[in-house]
Amino acid sequence: MTIISGFCYNRKSVQFMGQRWAAVIRFAGIGWYIAACIFLGTLGGRWVGQKLGGNAGEIIGTIVGLLLGLVVAFFGVYRMLKPTLTDKKDGGK
Repeated sequence: MTIISGFCYNRKSVQFMGQRWAAVIRFAGIGWYIAACIFLGTLGGRWVGQKLGGNAGEIIGTIVGLLLGLVVAFFGVYRMLKPTLTDKKDGGK
């Protein structure tokens, strides 16, 4: 324990809190990544659909863009979380 300005703190608990906040920020970033992939995929699909012309083209383009955004988001999140989900016993292999 160390006393600084009348406050006692344990270095291990401070490191743990730092790791906890790092995890919170990482997960918030993942949420923004998912939202951006879905939003940009839908927007891009709608734009392509408008260029192809017609109301049906816009709808089909939007759906294809949405699905593409979901696939990109899924694989991106998987790659981001893979180090977190690996078993710590085998050294992350």
